[in-house]
Amino acid sequence: MDLTQYRERALEFQTELCREKYAHHAGLKDELAVEPIYRKYQDLFTDAAVRELYELHRTAPLDDEKPLRYLVRFAVDHAQNSTVFNEDQELARDLSGATLTVGSSRVSFHEAAIRLANVNDRAEREALSRARASVISRQNQLRITRLEKIHQKARTLFGKPFPDLYQEMTGVNLAALKTQLENFLVASESYYSSRLERYAGRILQEGCGTVHACDVNFLFRGHPYDGLFPQDRLLSLLKRTLMGLGVDLKKQTNVVIDSAERPNKSSLAHCFPVRVPDEVYLVLRPQGGMWDFLVLFHEAGHALHHGFSSAGESFEFRFLGDPAVGETYGFLFEYLTLNEDWLQDFLKVSPGSTEFPDFAQFRKLYLLRRTAARFLFELILHSRSNFSGTDLPTLYAAGLNKALHVQSEPEMYLFDVEDAFGGTRFLRAWIFEAELRQILIDRFGARWYSRPAAGDFLREMWRFGFRYDCEELAARIRNFGLNLDPITREVQRR
Repeated sequence: MDLTQYRERALEFQTELCREKYAHHAGLKDELAVEPIYRKYQDLFTDAAVRELYELHRTAPLDDEKPLRYLVRFAVDHAQNSTVFNEDQELARDLSGATLTVGSSRVSFHEAAIRLANVNDRAEREALSRARASVISRQNQLRITRLEKIHQKARTLFGKPFPDLYQEMTGVNLAALKTQLENFLVASESYYSSRLERYAGRILQEGCGTVHACDVNFLFRGHPYDGLFPQDRLLSLLKRTLMGLGVDLKKQTNVVIDSAERPNKSSLAHCFPVRVPDEVYLVLRPQGGMWDFLVLFHEAGHALHHGFSSAGESFEFRFLGDPAVGETYGFLFEYLTLNEDWLQDFLKVSPGSTEFPDFAQFRKLYLLRRTAARFLFELILHSRSNFSGTDLPTLYAAGLNKALHVQSEPEMYLFDVEDAFGGTRFLRAWIFEAELRQILIDRFGARWYSRPAAGDFLREMWRFGFRYDCEELAARIRNFGLNLDPITREVQRR
């Protein structure tokens, strides 16, 4: 295998695929046409090519081990994806074209998610949620077929179960993470339950045990705090914050913020690094209030990471690597909303006021506990050889109910999971972000976001792209292993 040629074609493939996903996600194209792209580059992901890369990695000298490991994971992921792009296209087309009838109204599937966050009437939210669940439920057999193909591909390539292959490709110890998360769910239970009781009563006029899945988007949309987050200052506050770090978005022409309203635009904000560092898109669909600020700042963290990556880094270190690293930077900027000094400086929150920081901390804990519960379910799901088991939807809902005290929807059990234990990138990022944020505070003060030296520090980290994983970055800036203690202490302080 000519590795130089392989990397060049892999870069071309990555660019075309990301550009296609951006166009579909942004509502510029109804169809997600990935099949022609995979067909064009099918030589990259043949069984023979993947196995040859794996053997090269297995026998590689130490300096070449990491980039080859990243390249093997890239090839494995897309070899699996290439077996299911027909299913992916059908699922995407179905959701993009789905229209829900609720009373006398008709809304698209993606618009329904936005309505759930903004409709005050619970009966309407329940109707919207049922209509969405109906669309998802009719897709579940196709999702089962898709998951079966992905697992079969792992066995065909290496004769290994999917979870074993994942651990080998990522170095993530699933058993150790499981124990950490189970302990964390116990340690944070009291704080979480008391805050759910408070905010469910205040915002939903519901008790802790009567919160439903249809209420969650509305609850965490944070309507009582809309006055803090004026829509006409959404982008200006981001630009002013970044100017304090010495980053002028006007001069960052390689980062494009796409906030235009389009009917078929996804409700989920996302960053698309089409060509790193030269062409990076930040896509969002404003829903109003706090939510827009959080997702904009989070995705801006991704965009800055990609936009400041060195063009001299290899393909592997610009595009591949540990995805938890990118999520760390997203959380770092999103959680400026937990910084009482930033709230005073930019949102004019009264000194000493803890009302919004407490709510923001509760929201963060909800997401962490939800991701933990989903990961624990995925361990069960991916250990199965039969994904049609009637107990799986029940196990999914029961796990979320226990962790969140929210009556969850069993129909979501496959819609809500990712192929390769995707939640681990968020969980590890939450852990590292707490460490990184404390280092910034220790070195540059509580108002680190206003110190150009802190911007220099971050740009130095961003320059490496994905050269280092979370554990390696933690060792470079503070010699601690990754664990949940910083987040547990953060909760206990409030």
